[in-house]
Amino acid sequence: MHANEIEARWMTFLEENIDVGTLALNWPDQRSLVVSFRELYNFDSDFAKILFTTPSLFLRCGEKGLKKLCKEKNYNISPLIRIKDLPPDQRRAVRDIRQNDVGKMLAVDAIVVKISSVRPRVVEAAFQCANGNCESIQMIYQSNEQELIEPIECNPNTGCGARAPQARFEIIPSQSVLENTQFIELQEPPEKLRGGVQPERLQCLVEGEIAGQILPGDRIVANGELFVRSKKKGNKKSTIFEIFLRVNSYEQRNTPFEDVKISSEDETHIKELSFREEIYDLLTRSIAPSIFGHDYVKESLLLQLFGGVARRNPDGTRQRGDMHILLMGDPGTAKSQMLHYMSELSPRGQYTSGRSASAAGLTAAAVADSTGDGRWTLEAGALPLADTGLAAIDEFDKMGDSDRSSIHEAMEQQTISISKAGINAKLRTRCSILAASNPKGGRFLDPDDGGPYTRQVNLPPPLFSRFDVIWLMADTPEAEHDRHIASHILLNRQSGVNEHAIEQGNAADPMLNLSKESTLDYEGKEVLSREMFRKYVAYAKRNHHPVLDDDARKRIIDYYTEMRGKVSESADKLERGKDVITITARALEALSRMAEASAKVRLSDVAEYEDVTRALRLFELWRYQLMGDDYDETAIQSGKSASSRNLQQRVIKIIDEIFEGTRTHATTAQILEYTRKEGFDDERVVNYLEQQKQAGMLFSPGGYGTWQSA
Repeated sequence: MHANEIEARWMTFLEENIDVGTLALNWPDQRSLVVSFRELYNFDSDFAKILFTTPSLFLRCGEKGLKKLCKEKNYNISPLIRIKDLPPDQRRAVRDIRQNDVGKMLAVDAIVVKISSVRPRVVEAAFQCANGNCESIQMIYQSNEQELIEPIECNPNTGCGARAPQARFEIIPSQSVLENTQFIELQEPPEKLRGGVQPERLQCLVEGEIAGQILPGDRIVANGELFVRSKKKGNKKSTIFEIFLRVNSYEQRNTPFEDVKISSEDETHIKELSFREEIYDLLTRSIAPSIFGHDYVKESLLLQLFGGVARRNPDGTRQRGDMHILLMGDPGTAKSQMLHYMSELSPRGQYTSGRSASAAGLTAAAVADSTGDGRWTLEAGALPLADTGLAAIDEFDKMGDSDRSSIHEAMEQQTISISKAGINAKLRTRCSILAASNPKGGRFLDPDDGGPYTRQVNLPPPLFSRFDVIWLMADTPEAEHDRHIASHILLNRQSGVNEHAIEQGNAADPMLNLSKESTLDYEGKEVLSREMFRKYVAYAKRNHHPVLDDDARKRIIDYYTEMRGKVSESADKLERGKDVITITARALEALSRMAEASAKVRLSDVAEYEDVTRALRLFELWRYQLMGDDYDETAIQSGKSASSRNLQQRVIKIIDEIFEGTRTHATTAQILEYTRKEGFDDERVVNYLEQQKQAGMLFSPGGYGTWQSA
């Protein structure tokens, strides 16, 4: 089909399907006409298929026809045409792009990892001859976005006719045609990688009004034409070419779990599963079946996978729906294995270790532009890449303070504000965070010896309040339990497939078994396959957005009010609950998220009383493991238990009272006489005096055994 025929077909299609008046009304805010490929295909399938082989000609003819149509309607506009919804057979993974694809229209499903700033590019340059008094102007079309093409001679019909190098030309920006341009870099999605394969990247050129709309971390389908540019070594061109994608249009794919394909048979099976009474037990068992025990931890991870419902308020504020969970445990309690499993189970899971993670690696880094023009670009880190997914951060306590502080905003506001190298941007980090940390001393000590468990971990107190659930995974010897663990580990090891045999091709890789059917665990109980688990979660997150009913709301309010009214007894029996806070308002949102996630598990749009009961059971359990019956938020914030805080207050008060009454410095004997009456242990008081002396809070002005507050 010739260019004139293509243009004629375009004009027929546009006259039948497009309202040019609406396009003119939105001009210049909307400078493009977006056309679905499905509409073109339904209009004329042979005509539509021309797009695949000669996209430049096809689009140029369409834009020419659209411009004529606008002129006929007396609209002086020149809109572009953008095609979306390309068919599946035009989809390519970045690593599958070959020389046969160059010059064709393709759709690439990937993650945006780097963007440059938006700059004007000259599309058609106006050159004026600067030779003597000659002012001849000629227009030169710029086909190469990385190199300016200049005229070689002045037009003899309108100018002096001088040729290079004698002829000199100056570009006139005011008469040139400019277009906003941005370079972005796409990377393969992590869920499509296998083994230790490094993700491939693709440079893309974005032009027009869509330049500047895409942010690092966005999941997009980029529709465009592949073209090549020769690599340069010094000032010489190489025989090796770089591949670029000229983006014509893009489609956002940031819907949670959208990457998971669900057939009608899958949907039927999912609905059947949801009606089973033991659905919670089945899904909990299906999380890391090779890890023995930790049933309550797995149940909370199940709720984290489903998540609550994110909501926007009329005043512009946002309430997150993602749950954050912290696993604090002794070495060897399978924390890292759980993190690995959860990051692989979530289609947008990102795993990183605190030892090797920097603030830039977690948030975003400003790097030199690879296009070589000296500008800086923004490259997304782990949290933006995990947007609408899950970020698993191991060795959370090993991160530096400055690096760890960078994720405070990401956890609560679920955005990251970047101001680096002249780039100001706000990236979305709507992801659940699953973190793991070890105790500072290697193992957790009894709180009476080492202080509150949260103090035994190298994490700042404000960070604890960002987590909805904090599990204590202590390695406590227990004969029967240890026997079960040993039996499970050895049995699980024997049931694995020889890796050498897999590499030699003599055995099937169990990871490649994508069976939709459920399997059996080591106890012979049913567990869902990973593929089916993903589909179940994806279906729930796409289709069900529960709200709390009246009974559920009342249950949470009653619990919150009851807990706020509780007073914990402190060690001295006198300072009862003076600064003890048993629950904060953050817990209300945490309980709501857990209840909503519980409702999603059974594919319900209403979170009921039983969902709140399940949330409260887990909520009270992790709080009890962490601090026993007397949970104290102040202990987490200060790193001191209620009894320690009360001892501090009483000792300083006793020292000041003795000095005011006798005008002499208090002695150790006098202090112990007072503290014995109030129930404090002598050894503990003496140790506290020495600790405070070393900290500079107390000193001995009259020699050893005398005390005065600072």
